[in-house]
Amino acid sequence: MVSNGLYKLALPFLILLYCLNVNAKQFSDSLQLQDYHSLFSLIRNTRDNSIKQHAFLEAFLHKAKAEGDWEMIMNAYKNYADYADENSSIAYCDSMVYTAKQSRKNKLIGSAYLSKGIAYYAFKRHELALQNYLLAKPFIDVAGDDYLNYKLKYNIAHVKYYLGKNAEAIALFESCLQYFSNTNERAYLNTLHSLGLCYTKESNFGKSEQMVALALEEAIRLNNHEMDAYFLHLDGQNCYFRRNFALAIEKLKLSKKVIAGNGDYANVAVANFYIGKSYWDMKRYSQSVPYLEKVAQIFQQKQYIRPDLRENFELLIKYHKNKKELKQVLFYVDELLKADSLLLGKHSALFDSINKNYDTKELIHEKQKIEKTLSDERSRKKTMVISFSLLLTGGAIMLSVYERNRRRQNRIFRELLREGKSKEEGSRSLKNDVRDLGIAKETVEKILRLLEKWEEGKRYLETDITRTSMAVYLQTNVHYVSDIIMYYRGKSFPEYVNDLKVEYVIQQLKTDKLKRLYTHDALAKEAGFSTTQRFVQAFKSRTGLSPNFFSAKIKKELNVTHKTE
Repeated sequence: MVSNGLYKLALPFLILLYCLNVNAKQFSDSLQLQDYHSLFSLIRNTRDNSIKQHAFLEAFLHKAKAEGDWEMIMNAYKNYADYADENSSIAYCDSMVYTAKQSRKNKLIGSAYLSKGIAYYAFKRHELALQNYLLAKPFIDVAGDDYLNYKLKYNIAHVKYYLGKNAEAIALFESCLQYFSNTNERAYLNTLHSLGLCYTKESNFGKSEQMVALALEEAIRLNNHEMDAYFLHLDGQNCYFRRNFALAIEKLKLSKKVIAGNGDYANVAVANFYIGKSYWDMKRYSQSVPYLEKVAQIFQQKQYIRPDLRENFELLIKYHKNKKELKQVLFYVDELLKADSLLLGKHSALFDSINKNYDTKELIHEKQKIEKTLSDERSRKKTMVISFSLLLTGGAIMLSVYERNRRRQNRIFRELLREGKSKEEGSRSLKNDVRDLGIAKETVEKILRLLEKWEEGKRYLETDITRTSMAVYLQTNVHYVSDIIMYYRGKSFPEYVNDLKVEYVIQQLKTDKLKRLYTHDALAKEAGFSTTQRFVQAFKSRTGLSPNFFSAKIKKELNVTHKTE
């Protein structure tokens, strides 16, 4: 009874499962009736729906295997590789190579290795890309296929461009240009774009702009606008190098919207960098930094870096150092060290890997040297990490000491700005009890009246003031001068005179914009100091700050015309 009950409950589900399997088989069979072109279109059009796309990918592969078509089996694995992550993509490329070898056809074997190299290049693994290009070449040479031959040249040219061998890259791209113009419009437009990139890297911006103009004309003629955003992207970079920053920003922002939709994080990083650099060179730092930070984020997520993007971290370090943001400074110093490590591993070793005659056996020898160099480099990096760590620790300590000292100076500066005449006048109040001085009250009152008159008349700005000259002015003797100044001003005679001079300079700098333009020599002379050195010593004694720091700070704080980002 229990068994019958369970059977009755399960029966509807079994019927549903059977129907689903039948429908799935019918769907699969119907897909295999489609031609390869239709299946390829379905795969491309369902990139946003991985479940549907997988069904179409599988149908393409099953159809190719069922027909025993080696080339289409290889293309089926290439389809999988095009829409997979890095590890899976390379695994599918390996399946392409295996399939091609099974066919024993030189054209397919050369094409498979070439496709694998292109996949590695797309993932920024240039050494492995080069290795597979080398493996492809003898098979392509024997096959005698012009298209594959020029496609190989085109991709070798990109490696040369990446390594900065622009003249050699240009020669290769130009040899491809005529061929692609008659056979493959997208490859033709790509080659024009690549030539423009090379000319920009050579600082031949006029020639690069000619390539962009020609490419846009040809895109219209061919009615193919797939590369338009990249031409605009390149044109924006040229505008930056020609210091037309506003136009560079406009073009790069427009191109970035399309390029980001393609998942092309590398060119998005380049666009953000040159937008940020444009704002930076316009001294609009607060607008620059968000774009520079986006470049840094792409580096953190994708480990993407190239030589010109290294400056991105230097600018962020400079910005945060000026903002006194120590943690951010240390963070970007660490990121720069990581970037340098990657650049050292990828660029320095690979730069010598491509011989001028890339099709000679010497390139194989150079590749073996790279492998040994990279192996030795890994050993050296351990020592470098320790050295960099010690440098960072020392730098952090120095920055910390510097920051504490700067905070102390800023506090003193603020106090000096708040000081007004109330403090100065308070120090002049007459004390009633003069018995400690042993001087008649009438004499003290007379001397203080004359002293206040001397102060109000700014007689302290005279040069070479002595106790004797002061005694003559106050109509008394030198002993009374010292005693009364110490009792009522709380200072020795030299300190009293020097402080008045320094307070005069501070007040002038606070209230007179023109005085902020004076040199220290001029300020010392105006305040009546006999030498600039005595002025500097007196200023430090009175304030605890150097005149250099105070002058720079007050210009920044009080100059109405001073602009900061």
